[in-house]
Amino acid sequence: MACRHSDTAAALGTTAQIARAVEMLRLSSNHDKRLWLNRLLAMPCKADDACRMQTVCAHAYDEHLKAFDMIESARHRMDQAEFDASAQDASAEAMLGAAALAQRAQRLLKESRRLTRDCAENEAVIRQRYRLR
Repeated sequence: MACRHSDTAAALGTTAQIARAVEMLRLSSNHDKRLWLNRLLAMPCKADDACRMQTVCAHAYDEHLKAFDMIESARHRMDQAEFDASAQDASAEAMLGAAALAQRAQRLLKESRRLTRDCAENEAVIRQRYRLR
């Protein structure tokens, strides 16, 4: 009987840790999200529903960070194009490339918003089910 209780306690403990990492991931700045995403991915998981939340949320924020990286890259390309304004053809091409990248980033960001809503719904269910704050 003690073994079953310790398994339940372990599952509750890892579930609480995963929920906390998801919360920190959601609340952190874009620059800090990668740290929390890596922590979330490294956590062991003992309960199926918590593992599902971990997977859903990791995917959601991975997509969010990919979009963020694309936006940063597009900004960098635009800045570079403005800096290299002496070569008009290259500058125009760079601006078009940056605009295309920004459009792809916006589509990915839109999808990541849907995924992060799914993550938040999973988190709310887990917090209620396990009575986590």
